[in-house]
Amino acid sequence: MSEKPTLLKYTIVSSSKFILVLGWLVLSCLSSIPLFSQVNSFKGTNFVLDEFALYKGTSTDIPTIIASKEYETLVKKVPNLGAKDGSVYLKFTVKNESKDYFIAGFVDNPMLDEIDIYVIDKEPRLIVSSGEKISHTERGSDHPGVNFQLFIQPNQSSTFLARIKTGEQMVFPVKLGTERYINAEQSRKELFYGLYLGCVLVMLIYNLFVYLTVRDKVYLYYVAYILTVGLTQLVLNGYAAKYLWPDSANLAALSSVVVPALSGITTVIFSRHFIQTKKFTPYVDKALLFYMGLYGVALVSAFIGKINLSYVLLDFNAASALILVYSAGKAAYKGYRPAKFFLVAWVIFLAGVTLFALRNFGVIPFNNLSNYGLPIGSALETVLLSFALADRINQFKKEKDESQQKMITVMSENQRLIEEQNIQLELKVHERTIDLEVANEELNSTLQNLKLTQNQLVEAEKLASLGQMTAGIAHEINNPINFVSSNVLPLKRDVEDILEVLNEYSAIEDESQFKEKLPELKAKMKRLDIPYLKTEVNQLLSGIEEGARRTAEIVRGLRVFSRMDRDTLVSSNVNDCINSTLVVLKSMTKGNVTIVKELNAEMPEIMCFPGKLNQVFMNIISNAVAATDMPGRSVTDRVIEVKSSVQEKSVRVEISDNGCGIPSEIKDKIFDPFFTTKGVGEGTGLGLSIVMGIVEEHSGQIEVVSEVGNGTKFIIHLPRFIV
Repeated sequence: MSEKPTLLKYTIVSSSKFILVLGWLVLSCLSSIPLFSQVNSFKGTNFVLDEFALYKGTSTDIPTIIASKEYETLVKKVPNLGAKDGSVYLKFTVKNESKDYFIAGFVDNPMLDEIDIYVIDKEPRLIVSSGEKISHTERGSDHPGVNFQLFIQPNQSSTFLARIKTGEQMVFPVKLGTERYINAEQSRKELFYGLYLGCVLVMLIYNLFVYLTVRDKVYLYYVAYILTVGLTQLVLNGYAAKYLWPDSANLAALSSVVVPALSGITTVIFSRHFIQTKKFTPYVDKALLFYMGLYGVALVSAFIGKINLSYVLLDFNAASALILVYSAGKAAYKGYRPAKFFLVAWVIFLAGVTLFALRNFGVIPFNNLSNYGLPIGSALETVLLSFALADRINQFKKEKDESQQKMITVMSENQRLIEEQNIQLELKVHERTIDLEVANEELNSTLQNLKLTQNQLVEAEKLASLGQMTAGIAHEINNPINFVSSNVLPLKRDVEDILEVLNEYSAIEDESQFKEKLPELKAKMKRLDIPYLKTEVNQLLSGIEEGARRTAEIVRGLRVFSRMDRDTLVSSNVNDCINSTLVVLKSMTKGNVTIVKELNAEMPEIMCFPGKLNQVFMNIISNAVAATDMPGRSVTDRVIEVKSSVQEKSVRVEISDNGCGIPSEIKDKIFDPFFTTKGVGEGTGLGLSIVMGIVEEHSGQIEVVSEVGNGTKFIIHLPRFIV
């Protein structure tokens, strides 16, 4: 945790000094180059190069061109012929005013595709054939460009013809002198570009190191930008072909388009993020995206062989450099500090680009200033942008410190406000606590009253059900009791007749008396019809027995229904609960509805409160009886089905009817306390609420399926073991 901030601090503090030293070294190297000297001014070396003459004819035959008079004398010492599709022929004369026989020559333009130089003698003789179409290894020269040697006797002149062909700006800078002079010139140039490349590599490594430290993507974009810009300079000056792909002429030709296009893409990406074009100049940001797309098209064109189209797109995209100046200026005007650094660096770079372009178009002379202006501007821009990125870290640090200071101030103020508010809140909380305690006491009292009232209402509902049940049971018991009482008097009369015969028979004391009384007894038995009395007595006893059995059944059902083990779980059979409930409700259902039972004969016993389950079944069946009471219906039309089944972990009871059904808009309210669809005085609305409470007390579930006009089905799931 401590290493990274220390490293970042060292990077920020030392970056400015390091970049200053590096910039001083670059400028010191540049000071050794005579920037304003003409390239083709050779009087000091005793070699005089007369003016160039441009062939204006249409022939491509070398002897014909040499013999032709169709030449135009060029005024400029360095010919700049613009972009030409075909070959261009230049004639020039060199006068040797020295004592040397051998003259070294050097064409300082490595971007020429083809160059052939002929000496005009009795017969034209080819002395050099080179260009970008030939790999660097095959050129036979250790330096970029085209090296050649001339043999001219002292104080004599020789005329030469150069054939040039290239797809770019056709510039033909020629240097002549002793071999030592030419080597010194080329070594000085390589030293310059070596220092330039060193500057680029140091900036690249430095910013890559900063990126790895702070993880800010803009540094990574800048590394890509430095890399492609440096490669572009190496490609334009032939060093890429010498050091990177010396054996491939195709790569050298392709790189002249691909590398500048990649440089343009990385420039757009870095600039968009560094000066935040999307924030400060959104229209410019969209234009930059368009230019980046054109760079992509240039890349594709180069790879499919459309090199000339790629050059056109690259020249067109040069306008993107100008809109970056506008975008940076606007961002700087709005107070964005990094944009100021970018603006200065970019203007310096554009100055170098402008010198390079004006030189290629022949507006300014081809001298060392115009030749080295672009890499000088690129090096200075690289250094200044590194300054900007280093300042960006300082700016972030400053903003972070200010933000932290503001946060500390705000937190202190918040702490003070919180302490004051806490004091006030404590007072208010104390006051509210007293109010809440009073209100809580009132609410507790009200709640107790509500609970008492609710319990009274629930008990009233149960008593009402019990009263209805008692009336039904009294009616049911009255029938068998009447049956018994109506048989008692006839039975008593028949028994008295039989006893009368038996008493007279018992009064006979001997056999003689029996013979005297026998006719009388037979007459009396015939008159009383003793055989019929015996049959009638048996029938009356059977009736009394049936009445007693029915009474006992009702009493047994009532005993099961009204068992008082409400607070204790016991093992019981749901079928017994259903049967006892139907017995108790027989007075309500008999002669009114048709009861269809489908009870599972293998129903196991479950742990439950049987008395409470009886209450559930009674309330649902009572509602079903009321729901089926519709005008025009007979007993057979009113059907209530009661089914029981066994599932893996529970038992299931279904009670369905073909009554009026429940509307969907009130279906969710039927279990609410005091909700009822019955008229005033017909119900309290607690029946189904009690049902829901008892089912939940058994950890069960209840479902309701209903359709208006087609009846209602209640499905009760009761667990076999309550956890």
